[in-house]
Formats: sequence, structure tokens, C-alpha cells
Amino acid sequence: MILSRLEQVDETVLQSLITGAVAEGKTIDYKQELPGNSDGDKKEFLADVSSFANTSGGDLVFGMAEEQGVATRIAGITPADLDLEIQRLDSIIASGLEPRIRYGIKPVSCHGGQKVLVIRVERSWTGPHRVVFKGHDKFYGRNSAGKYPLDVSELRMAFTLSETVFERIRAFRTDRIIALSNDQTPVPLTRGPKIVLHCIPVESFAGQPQYDVMRFHRSPELLPPMSTSGWNDRINLEGVVTYSGGKPSFSYTHAYRIGVIEAVHAYRLDPRPAARMFIPSVEYEERVLGYLPTCFKVLRLMGCNVPIIVALTLTNVRGLRMAVGREESEGGVAIDRETLILPETSVEDWDTPPGKILKPMFDLVWNACGYPASRNFDSEGNWVKRS
Repeated sequence: MILSRLEQVDETVLQSLITGAVAEGKTIDYKQELPGNSDGDKKEFLADVSSFANTSGGDLVFGMAEEQGVATRIAGITPADLDLEIQRLDSIIASGLEPRIRYGIKPVSCHGGQKVLVIRVERSWTGPHRVVFKGHDKFYGRNSAGKYPLDVSELRMAFTLSETVFERIRAFRTDRIIALSNDQTPVPLTRGPKIVLHCIPVESFAGQPQYDVMRFHRSPELLPPMSTSGWNDRINLEGVVTYSGGKPSFSYTHAYRIGVIEAVHAYRLDPRPAARMFIPSVEYEERVLGYLPTCFKVLRLMGCNVPIIVALTLTNVRGLRMAVGREESEGGVAIDRETLILPETSVEDWDTPPGKILKPMFDLVWNACGYPASRNFDSEGNWVKRS
């Protein structure tokens, strides 16, 4: 793979492949011309793309000449309309692979008006992906010699890896919920009901990544806890924690070296005894909605990639009701369990609106309180703060 972010790939970066005699291999493939419109060309293109997704990810570089697999010169491509060509390739990938993959396309302008097209395919943890174009039903992997069809044992391993990754994620979340329910937190935290938000990159449990979280110790302003105006930080075995002032704290965010974000906020309920029995529906939903983009920003600073598993849990909530309208006692029922472990959501795009991710979880909390759905969203899923 080219050792630059896709958006930073330019002619200088491409020339470095030539001067460095970078050879094709497991994560890079050179093509002098774009794939044609024949069925065979399209199948070959899809096989190349899926082989990267099923293995380690990689770059397809169109417009690069090679000899014996080593880049020799920028040959350029000459489509009549490059934008239309990109749309064509997007369409081929979208309809020819199952399940869909994540990738980016970068056109690069070079000296003399030459154009190079780089397609960066991300390593997928939701595969394996197969080519389904025109009855071509095969899975491909990749090694240093290029792509090849996966055999039965390799397919079994690929499916098992995908299942194992999600089992590890759920086991991690379960362990953390048990610890939090027993007040085993990285900093002393206010007792009582808590909001627990986890953002977990799938890649964190597919290998053994270690990210630089010390930047959040050097610059703790980059890692604000949920709903706080001032905070402290500390380093621990797993990473860096920022937490609200006071003893005990009411909020903390833990950035793990493996790439996980755990944000916990204790309910700051009204001191009146009756009010303690209600979930402040607008306040807590607004708080989580506003904080999820912060979690995504932190993960991107760490260098994590999507997909991201987002999970919301409410602990110590037995007996709580949902505060609705001016009359907090309006309808509803009390929650009948200590912990609401809500189904997680897989996020494939950093720009996915927080409401789209979180509304199904919020709805389930309202269900637990006897209501059909959150009243703070309209019929199209937009936050309207109706309560």
C-alpha cells in the first residue's frame, strides 16, 4: 500500500514508487489501463478489489507502467470524462460485490496533463466478500504473488475470523458493564444511574493494534469528558482517562490504547426525592447525541478506521421512569431491571448523523418505560426536542 493517506497522494508520491522500485505485492497492484466494459474485464476488476478487502487492504494504481511487477513510469490514463469513469467504477463495485466494501478513489494530476487513478480498498472485517457479477460466484484473497481464489479452508477461516471479532467486542462490552455496575471505574465516580457510551473500532479486536493515546495526556483538551466544562487527566495501564473535577467525579472518558472509547456520565438528577425516580429524557438524549461526534473525532485523531461499533448502556436504572412533558408522572412504567444493555450499531461512515445511529437505542429505553418511541424525534428521525 502507498505509504500516504489517500487524500495526500500526488505526483511526488507516485514518483517515489518508481524511484524506490516498489513492486506489486499483497497490498499494491499496478494497471496501465482502466478496466474495459467487457464482462471479463469487469470480473477481473472485481476480483482485484475484493482480494484486497478480504486480505490486508491495498491500492490499485491505474495509469502506472510496470516491468516484472516493478513500477517504471507514469503512463497515465486517457478517459474522455474522468468523472464519468469514476462513476462507472463505483457502479461496478456496488453491484458486483457482496457484501459491500469500503474504498476511496483519488484522481491524481501529473506533469504533462497525465492522469492516474488510485483506488484504495480498506481491509474488511465484515467479509469475506465475493464477486457476484454475471454468475461469477467466487471469493478471492491476495498474497505477494497477487490475487487467487480462496479455498474451502481459507473461507472457513475468514468467516470464523469475522464471527470471532464480534464475539470479542461483545465480551469486552459485557466485562466493562459488569465492572461499572460494581463501581470498578478508572476514577472514583458518583454512585447511581449512569450513561455508558462505547465506541469500538472493529479493527481493535481483529488484531493487536496499539494507538498513540499519549497525545491526549499532552493535550487533554482533545479528550473532553461528556458534559463537562473543566477536567483533569491521568495515564493508566489501558490508556488515558480524562475526568470531571470533584471527588467523586460525575463523568469520565477513557481512551484505550487498543482504540476503544468509553464515556461514562452519572445522572445529575434533581435533588428532590421524587425527581430521583425519573430519567430526564431530553437532557440525557441531547447529551449523548452531542457527545458521539466528539468520540468519532477522537478515534480519527488516533488513526482508527470504520466500521465502528456504537453501544449505549444505562446502569442502575431499576425503578426509574421517563420524565415526559411538564408532568413527570404522566403515564409510563418503571424500568424493571438494573441495567439496560441496548443492541449495538455498526457505523460504516464517519459522517453518519448521530440521530440515525442513536434513535433506535433511545426508542428502546422509552419502550422499557412503557412508550412506543422517543418523543424527541420527528417521523423522519430528526431531533426535535418535543418533550
